[in-house]
Amino acid sequence: MKSLLAISGLFFGMLSAASAQVPTDPKPPDVFLDNNRPLIEKKGKPATSRTVTGTVTDDTGRPLEGALVTLTEVKTNEKKTFFTKKDGKYLFADLAFTEDFTVQAKWKAMISEPRKLSQYDHTARVVRLLQVQTPEGYTGTPAAVKAESAKTAPKS
Repeated sequence: MKSLLAISGLFFGMLSAASAQVPTDPKPPDVFLDNNRPLIEKKGKPATSRTVTGTVTDDTGRPLEGALVTLTEVKTNEKKTFFTKKDGKYLFADLAFTEDFTVQAKWKAMISEPRKLSQYDHTARVVRLLQVQTPEGYTGTPAAVKAESAKTAPKS
């Protein structure tokens, strides 16, 4: 029993002596570890919806502000519309991969060809450029269409 007490006293004595020797610095050390390895990028989750963007232009390639872009779901004939901004761009987001769509632009008397978007195309970000054309049978020029619509536009 005495030997057990002697050993425990010796152990606690060494423990207190060891703790007295450790310097206590109030400021933690500044350590920067750099192993010069590139960060491992996590693979992104597959997209659950797709986005259709694009630009509407006239016959000369100039972007058209205020063109009406219509996205139509083929099976249900449900339509979504978007008016282009100053740069002629449009955007439709959160579209299902399981549906077919068509997109078409109209500006004044000019219409673009319908562009298809298939359910079998699994591209998440689709770009469709739409160029409006003067309709068949229209005798005026695109410049005449612009001038005619400027005359009939309401003054603000």
